[in-house]
Amino acid sequence: MTDHVRHSSRRWDCKSDRWLELAMPWILRFAIGSLFVFVIGGVMIAWACMSTGWETLSWFAWGCVTAGAGLIGSALLAMLSALIQKGWRRFSLALMSASVLLFLALLIFAKFA
Repeated sequence: MTDHVRHSSRRWDCKSDRWLELAMPWILRFAIGSLFVFVIGGVMIAWACMSTGWETLSWFAWGCVTAGAGLIGSALLAMLSALIQKGWRRFSLALMSASVLLFLALLIFAKFA
């Protein structure tokens, strides 16, 4: 067994004499992936703002839907991770608050665009 070898992603737990895994949970990885969906929606909105014609409305609408879905998905997954993974609670709450603030900024932008 390789229990005596220390790895960079593990930490020794003195109370229970076992290695604890410090890898990021999959729920948080999906939440960060949802933020990339928001970035794709933001690029679609930016493309709509730089184009002309009737197709601009389609790009803007799909960009808002894509960005909103990415932010709502990120916030829900981060909230679920904060409930389940106690070691990652602070990071989950920071990710959730960033998602909510970006969603509010998206709503304000869509209102005035």
